[in-house]
Amino acid sequence: MSSYQVIARKWRPGLFDEVVGQAHVTRTLRNAISSGRIAHAYLFSGPRGVGKTTAARILAKCLNCSTGPTVTPCNECASCKGITGGSSVDVFEIDGASNNSVDNVREISESVRYVPAQGKYKVYIIDEVHMLSTAAFNALLKTLEEPPAHAIFIFATTEVHKIPATILSRCQRFDFKRIPLREIQARLVEIATREGVKFEDKALYLIAREADGSMRDSQSLLEQVLSFSGGELREADVAEALGLMGRSVLYELSEAIIGKDTKACLNIVEKIYKFGYDFKRGCSDFLEHIRDLTVIKATGDTSLLDLPDSEIGRLLEISGRVGLDRLHMLFTIISKGYEEVSRSAHPRYALEMTLLRAAHLDETEPISALLERLEVVASRLAGGPGVPQRPASAQPAQTAPTSQAGPKTLPWKKEASEAAKRLDAKPAQAEKEVEERPSVEKVQGAAQDDRAGLSGFVEKRNAGIAKALRTASIEVNGDVITIKGVSGPDGVRLQASKAELEACCRDYFKRPMEVSFFDPGAAKKKEVDPVVMDALRIFGGRIIEDRRRSNV
Repeated sequence: MSSYQVIARKWRPGLFDEVVGQAHVTRTLRNAISSGRIAHAYLFSGPRGVGKTTAARILAKCLNCSTGPTVTPCNECASCKGITGGSSVDVFEIDGASNNSVDNVREISESVRYVPAQGKYKVYIIDEVHMLSTAAFNALLKTLEEPPAHAIFIFATTEVHKIPATILSRCQRFDFKRIPLREIQARLVEIATREGVKFEDKALYLIAREADGSMRDSQSLLEQVLSFSGGELREADVAEALGLMGRSVLYELSEAIIGKDTKACLNIVEKIYKFGYDFKRGCSDFLEHIRDLTVIKATGDTSLLDLPDSEIGRLLEISGRVGLDRLHMLFTIISKGYEEVSRSAHPRYALEMTLLRAAHLDETEPISALLERLEVVASRLAGGPGVPQRPASAQPAQTAPTSQAGPKTLPWKKEASEAAKRLDAKPAQAEKEVEERPSVEKVQGAAQDDRAGLSGFVEKRNAGIAKALRTASIEVNGDVITIKGVSGPDGVRLQASKAELEACCRDYFKRPMEVSFFDPGAAKKKEVDPVVMDALRIFGGRIIEDRRRSNV
């Protein structure tokens, strides 16, 4: 019969000092034993494999050790050895899942009355206590509230929310935490060293990371990988044995996305597919990688990352080549892609499209910079001081109109460009144009004809402006066209389209014309800010409501 013990059992802690990651629990229990404040019922809750049952056994040893009660059991006396081997007549380990009936609880209630045979206490350790039936919990209440002085109950559960409040109120509750990755890795290093196993730090890091906060899981995975590798732990062996994606793939993928190398992204997905890695798990790992890049970019603190030292340098180098805003956007895209990969019948294609979207994402510009640029444009359009004029040689060349299939210029960009051209004209040239304008005397009949003809001309050029002019009164005085009687949205639209309206008038009258607006009630209203007018003209917007204090 083989006497081999698996690592999880062989290296199970026998003292409170050996329990990893639960100092808040072990310290309280040691102090309680030292001061004699031993409760009659304890409840240990927390994730799997973090030391709940182990702590219960150590507490039982502390209470029943031949030198006890003591915080450091000898692990040599008959009582300690019996508890370790599961043969103690005074310590009962009960599986709540298979002993969950009222009859099982009645047996406990009957036996608890008798004094211990060897030790000082009778200890009942009920694992997965949440599996007891409601009737079984009710049958346990009286015994749990007033047990004999020699009886100690220790309950362990992974689902504390299923425990009735009447049970919780009779117990001292201890919540066990997930064990930090670095502490699991340090424990694995200790075990591997004492077992005489050669290992790479990255290999043990992968095992600790895969354990997800469970010490027992990490030891079981270590056992599995040792069986696969033949006694030596290498990162590649761990990845292959556990079906994990190599960490180097994550860095290759982030470099490809930041460098906008779409071909490399698709090649990496092909590599993942050939190795048989799970796409959902791979996407999750990459999401965590983007999170690490964002944290180190935002804080510069590497202590916040659960990463081996060998990866910190490369992470810093990559984070230096990308902006924080783009990392935020990448995280959003990959997070949404993870959901698509999880639901898709074709996860590979979903992952490829996600990576292509991420690779084509450009660096974003801060809102403050955009606002500053908009203020500069507004200042130029208003002819504000201090705006440098471009030399004539820097004037943008006129391009021939593109075909319908070619690229189109956005309207607001075209308008801003035309406005900039007008501002770049020399003041002397503008004065010369004013001097050369011909004067035309006002003729009422001709003006009436001009209005009708102008309205029809504008209708062909811009139906929206023509619609706003239908209710307007138009007067032509030389080179000045005065528009009266238009207010509300139509008035705002005409004022925002003043440049285009002047262009229509210039083409119709065959000479430069100036458009002005007259509203009898304008004196009672606050004028629209010139910057707002420029924004309306450039972006093609309209004012819905003016909420300035003076208008309230």
